Amino acid sequence: MPGKLKMDQIAAQTGYSVSTVSRVLAGKSYTSERARAAIVNCARKLGVLEELASGRLLIDGIAVFAPGRTFNARGDIFYLEVTRGIAEALAAHNVHLSYCGLEEQHADIELFLEKAGNKRINAVIIIGTDDDAIFKVAAALNKPCVLINTHDREMTLDAVAPDHGAIGFNAARHLLERGHRRLLTLTCLRRRTLYTRLNGIQAAYRAFHLPFDPQQDLIVTEGFSADEAEQALEAWLAAHPPAHWPEAIFPGCMTMASGVLRVLARHGLRVPEDVSLITTDFSWHLENLPDAPLTGMVVPCRELGVEAVHLLQHRLHRPQAPVFNLLLQGKLLEAGTVRYATRHAARMVLGK
Repeated sequence: MPGKLKMDQIAAQTGYSVSTVSRVLAGKSYTSERARAAIVNCARKLGVLEELASGRLLIDGIAVFAPGRTFNARGDIFYLEVTRGIAEALAAHNVHLSYCGLEEQHADIELFLEKAGNKRINAVIIIGTDDDAIFKVAAALNKPCVLINTHDREMTLDAVAPDHGAIGFNAARHLLERGHRRLLTLTCLRRRTLYTRLNGIQAAYRAFHLPFDPQQDLIVTEGFSADEAEQALEAWLAAHPPAHWPEAIFPGCMTMASGVLRVLARHGLRVPEDVSLITTDFSWHLENLPDAPLTGMVVPCRELGVEAVHLLQHRLHRPQAPVFNLLLQGKLLEAGTVRYATRHAARMVLGK
């Protein structure tokens, strides 16, 4: 009965019928934007939104923007998993989802405004873009907006991302705890998130009181392809005497790891007997990794999409709440490609 009384009260204050009020608060579409805004604002003032189930999503449509390669035939595993998470989180709601390519740098602002400004779109999710101009435009739309795997330096938009610093730190620590000292990081630095991950790796060196020498300990490539990783590592080995070759390598993703494995095979180096191998980016859902080929850090990609939807819910229910920057932790998946470099290291780790 109290719920019915609140609906009657909202109907009386807004001038809309009880059935329209019920439809809006149930998260259903086919209601005008004017009616929806009036009903939601009234419900918020009466405290009704706080009483609703947390699963209620009071919007009609969400525009999802991601790098164009996400929607190519072969796709981008990382971002495909993120979009699957968004779709899963919205499966129980009557919400229209639209997708649009938006590049990481120098994004098309006119295209963004066209898609995000559509009257049917009530909220926006932006994945993997580092364009500050897009963030400023998104903040001015007056629509809930959540960023995924990126960060608004003006601190006006909610964001959810993997804790890249912790992922890098824990991958390097895993090797250092097992006695490895000659480590070689193979990565691309085309995005801010990748610098954050590298900072985490460097923090692990400091934690073990070791210097980090970019000339000796780091290879930077333009992209993430296996061929680039193969060529870069081959060139690095040719420029260094075998006595200085790494005891452990951690490529930035599985694609790069495949190029590393080709190089190691050519030189007759076995994993893990001769070289330990760990990746800092498994971009799959955990259920797809029962037989992982390498030890690595699993990035919670699908969960990023789910949490982005929850942040949208929070922003709709509490528009004046502080801006969020939610970090999701990775998880080490052991696949036997990292050995103990010394017996002492094995005793220290196993004795914990």
